[in-house]
Amino acid sequence: MTIDGIDIQVEYKPIKNTHLAVYPPDGHVHVSAPDYLDDNDIRSYVVSKWNWVLKQREAIAAMPRQTARQYISGENHYLFGSRYLLRVEDTPGASEIQTRGNVMLMKLHRNANPHTLMQEYYRTLLKDVLAELLTKWTSELGISDYTWQVKTMKTQWGSCTKKSRSLLFNLELARVPKECIEYVVVHELTHLDVPNHNRLFETLMTQRLPHWRDRRQQLNDFIASEWKE
Repeated sequence: MTIDGIDIQVEYKPIKNTHLAVYPPDGHVHVSAPDYLDDNDIRSYVVSKWNWVLKQREAIAAMPRQTARQYISGENHYLFGSRYLLRVEDTPGASEIQTRGNVMLMKLHRNANPHTLMQEYYRTLLKDVLAELLTKWTSELGISDYTWQVKTMKTQWGSCTKKSRSLLFNLELARVPKECIEYVVVHELTHLDVPNHNRLFETLMTQRLPHWRDRRQQLNDFIASEWKE
């Protein structure tokens, strides 16, 4: 369900009490609710706690992230869940990035922008992974009418616009494990069928990716998503 433009993830369980939480890094709202309640009950409950929800989201938005990258030798950078030690070398030729063991080698021409180089490196590799996953899952789900792109996003790992059948994926996904990327892909493809995080959405997610909740937790807990060292 959505309240004031904010998606609310509702998970129905055989429990007695309703639990409301707001999680980093994007401030997403999650409700664990007794399975005898309905969406109207949940909406009323969340609305009654709305000021608290907004305060929590503001606090998460203000949380410090990893310090700004200087792109100097000795920094740590992540690629698909693995941590690499950056080594920067000057080169008279074309700038490029390579990985060797646990080292990420950045060969940098003196006129090159290291941030732009890193972003394009991530973008290229992430697009390859997303293309493979989208081919796999759209074939399995019988989906053919859609578009997708990679974009820098501040508060979401991905998004889906059902009307235009367009998918967006956060460039930051290049830092997280591939199984987490697969969760985001299946999540957004499922939104082509169900726009909200309701019971039907959860049922479809469970049918398609049985351990999706574990992957969601892994994604939200992943150190790279909070830019910490």
